[in-house]
Amino acid sequence: MIESHKQKWFNDIFSTFVRERQIRPTFHNVYIRADDVPTPGLFLSTHSAWWDGLIMYMVNEHFLRHDIHVLMDEDGLRRFPFFRHLGAFSVKKGSLSDVRASLAYANTLLESGKSVWLYPQGREVPQERRPVEIESGATLLLNDRPFHLCAMYYAFESHAEPVVYVRFRKYNVTATTRRAQKQEIAQALEQLYDDVRHDVITHSNAYIPLFRSRRNLAEWTETIFRIGRGGS
Repeated sequence: MIESHKQKWFNDIFSTFVRERQIRPTFHNVYIRADDVPTPGLFLSTHSAWWDGLIMYMVNEHFLRHDIHVLMDEDGLRRFPFFRHLGAFSVKKGSLSDVRASLAYANTLLESGKSVWLYPQGREVPQERRPVEIESGATLLLNDRPFHLCAMYYAFESHAEPVVYVRFRKYNVTATTRRAQKQEIAQALEQLYDDVRHDVITHSNAYIPLFRSRRNLAEWTETIFRIGRGGS
């Protein structure tokens, strides 16, 4: 396996680049439901878009501020080795010894108070697909500890750019077998997905913006016309 090798200087540069050149030009804003703010620990997140990793990264940089580490497929980490400097470490599927090493490393991180993120769906799956299915490896780090679910939901509203909603939920698995635990976690993630979608449809006011929103094209147009009319 490939261990993480976090570098603060690289994180500072990359964080600014992602915020100003990736997230803010692409999304109107990222909104977080702040009534269940998670403490450091194990996170199991939905995975519906290429953007998920960068959204998670921004949420951590500007809201959670955990010492975060992310489990990545080894082939992906070899293609993009700079992710090591942001906290990524690898797992090589199909190699039992490597999987065991990755799990032991993840447990060491968790026991030292760090956060470990997994995407248990294993690949990008459309956010509206039901039922939600996850890979069996998602249960291997439970160890009777509570963990956090995370759902990221993308929506188009009254802005030119899409909006992202992020909601967390602390969870304890009650099932005792790996198979039943896998099904329980999948159902819990699906329920969280549905709850976020309901929040979006009903315009819940429980969410706070991650960034100060920029004016969209319509707002700039209204401002220009108002100035042209002499401020009337």
